[in-house]
Amino acid sequence: MALPILWDKVEPVNTRKTFLTASASLAMLGLYILLAWRYPLGPSLDNPRASWASMGKLSWSYAVQHLIIYLGLILLYLAAMNLLRPSQNKPVTHQPRLVLFITTIWLACSIALMFASPAGESHDIFDYLFRGRLITEYQSNPLVDAPNAFSLSIPYARYLAWRKNVDTYGPVWEASSAMVSYTVRRAASWLGWWDTSYPVCPKSPESCRLLVTYITGYRLLAVILTGFSGWLIAIIVMRNQPALVPLVLAAWLWSPLTLITTALGGHNDAVMLVLVLLCWWLLQRQHPFWAMMALTLAAHVKLTALIWLPTCALWIIWRHGWKQALKIGLASLVSGLVLSWVLYAPFGGWQTLPRMLQERSAFLANSPWQIVKYLLVELGGWSSGRALQLSTRLSTWLFGIGALLIPLVMFNFRPKRWRRPPVTSQEAEQILWRTLAAISIIYLLVGSFWFQHWYILWLLVPAVLLPESLSIRSILPWLVFGALASNVFMSFFLATTSEAAKAMLPIGNHLLSVGLIWGPALFSIIFFRLVDRKPLS
Repeated sequence: MALPILWDKVEPVNTRKTFLTASASLAMLGLYILLAWRYPLGPSLDNPRASWASMGKLSWSYAVQHLIIYLGLILLYLAAMNLLRPSQNKPVTHQPRLVLFITTIWLACSIALMFASPAGESHDIFDYLFRGRLITEYQSNPLVDAPNAFSLSIPYARYLAWRKNVDTYGPVWEASSAMVSYTVRRAASWLGWWDTSYPVCPKSPESCRLLVTYITGYRLLAVILTGFSGWLIAIIVMRNQPALVPLVLAAWLWSPLTLITTALGGHNDAVMLVLVLLCWWLLQRQHPFWAMMALTLAAHVKLTALIWLPTCALWIIWRHGWKQALKIGLASLVSGLVLSWVLYAPFGGWQTLPRMLQERSAFLANSPWQIVKYLLVELGGWSSGRALQLSTRLSTWLFGIGALLIPLVMFNFRPKRWRRPPVTSQEAEQILWRTLAAISIIYLLVGSFWFQHWYILWLLVPAVLLPESLSIRSILPWLVFGALASNVFMSFFLATTSEAAKAMLPIGNHLLSVGLIWGPALFSIIFFRLVDRKPLS
């Protein structure tokens, strides 16, 4: 009689959870297919300045439907995370099969999004492929030469977002971009598609077909590296919490932000983050020197990777002692400088950096500092240049202070009478992941004066290493929704609102953008605080 009782109590629950998980994941896939159907890649290329609004025919009903799709994706993602969470009194079984299922759904969703236009999400991918072609087709240096130095008749120049500025990325990315560009040319030549005699897209379908091939190449790079990041996340968590591997893998691969910014936008953050994760894995496995080398490489994709440098350095001191950490630090500094010199040498050396940093700091977008600048100029009577300088420098200094103080506190650098008892290796790793996540959120809130929705990936990566935290279970998904929804809403709002109406309250655009990004996460924090305080009935 024991077997039927056991079957009745356990098996239906497992079957039900399996069915619901499969249903949620297939529903997600359906929504991504719907997104690709609404914004097809090929027709979108007819308009080099396409956006969500222009592809949506400036219809607010279209915008609302798009927002409902994003809301559905977030709700399905939250449901899937809840279903994949293992029971406390029952270990996860058939884990390899579950991991294979999660990976298959992620690949299917990625493939679906590759048929959608990236133009509404961002025009960055068009800048990537243009500058990659500058290297491979025109033997030019994107860290020295801005696109406006070239004729607009050059293929795909009209799709650019950044024409007057040199590239803002490092030599590791430029080399990766050149590799994609070279591979696309070889593949197009093999297929018989490489012919420069055709008019430039959108004037000829042959040129547009080649443009689609370039876009697909950069998307494939982002998707492949996202898979590698998932593998690193899995082996980091497997060391101490193997039962949580399917959950953390789905938290990373199934996040709407991950899928949209990689398979749709093809952002180069995928290159940076796989190196950042490699750094954290090496720290976990007690290889601090090689961890710092991995972080150095990540910083040569995007300098943003350096936001985690103080945390990694103080972790090495905490776990290895001052004497050993000093040796590691000196070796890392010398090796890092040599590596940096070697990487920058083919691109004009370090002298290319000042212009890039100066050009980048000239822009504020989607951040509270944009509001601060406006108030200083309009209400305080400051000059625009002075207000910009304060906004960029103050944000940098405030973040720098936080990036130093937070790990000092978290890693127990305090007077002896206030120190916590020694922790185990597993507890120390959890503290490291929490500290890295805290640094990410402080950067997004305070340090970033130029904010884009895919930057939340920098928070998602350390957060998924903490699958039991409230942030990944409830709050972070709503921050993702706010950022994605803000991008869609502002596209339609700016395209459909008259210039006279926008001029009535110029700061309103900034307040609306920032409020939409952070509002859903703020409401979720308030909601869960109220729920926690509610007495049990």
